Amino acid sequence: MPQKATRTISQLDDDEDEVLSQYSKAPDSDDRELELYAKAVAEFKVSWQKQKQEKERRFLKSAQAELDDLVRALLLCPMQDDIYQDFLSRYTAIEDRKREVLVQIAEKQKILLAISVKKHQEAVEHVQNLEEGQREGIRLVAQSCQDMQGMIDAFMKV
Repeated sequence: MPQKATRTISQLDDDEDEVLSQYSKAPDSDDRELELYAKAVAEFKVSWQKQKQEKERRFLKSAQAELDDLVRALLLCPMQDDIYQDFLSRYTAIEDRKREVLVQIAEKQKILLAISVKKHQEAVEHVQNLEEGQREGIRLVAQSCQDMQGMIDAFMKV
């Protein structure tokens, strides 16, 4: 039995300690709340710093990419100038050749026009000669018809 009493006393002591600790927890709970708040603030600060570093890293990465593009463009400029000069020289050569061909075509057209005019005049003269020949033939046929009529008339009188 004495042990049961001891246990009971220790249980009472534990109960009293709990009650007493509840009363003493009021200031401790404020400390815990402050500790939790401090931890939350620290975590927020760490999180905010990480986000800030991530934003800075992304900004630096994009700035570096843009800088690389600009450097590449500057390095390509002389090459682009060479390419453009090559293009211009080829284009000029092609345009000069086209101009030569067009000049030759114009000269051939002038010659063709002169030949066409000459052939047309020859055709007109030929047609006129044919018309004169036809008129002469008709005149001769008419003369022959008159002569024939004159002979018929002369035979009829006889």
